[in-house]
Amino acid sequence: MLGRPTKYNKDVCQKAIDYIVNYKEYGDAVPLIDGLALELGVHRDTINEWTRVHEDFSDIVKILKTKQSRTLKNGALNGTLKERSANLFLASQHGWVTRSEQEVVITDERVKHPDIIHLVAEPLPEGITDAQLCD
Repeated sequence: MLGRPTKYNKDVCQKAIDYIVNYKEYGDAVPLIDGLALELGVHRDTINEWTRVHEDFSDIVKILKTKQSRTLKNGALNGTLKERSANLFLASQHGWVTRSEQEVVITDERVKHPDIIHLVAEPLPEGITDAQLCD
């Protein structure tokens, strides 16, 4: 049994490039796989399948994801996108991990830090044994 004929043709790549360049005109704040799918009249699963099957289309989707990442980062930095939203999107779509580090500085004089003492045994003088030290 054969499936439906594919909608993939030479115009798909050109339409995809147009979407990436003009995503705002299509109503998206950032370029999206879902936005691309809707503009091409297919489901996102079809986009994923075409990405696996067609190398030229795969390259276009990689460009979309790169532009998406750049748009999110710049939007968070310049305030045109909410930083929290951009971070969540980058984490879910691009594998980013947000970390925070804290430095703790103690200025209280009462806090004592143990001194490190190095004990080094010197060799016993000639003619003296361990047993003679205990006498």
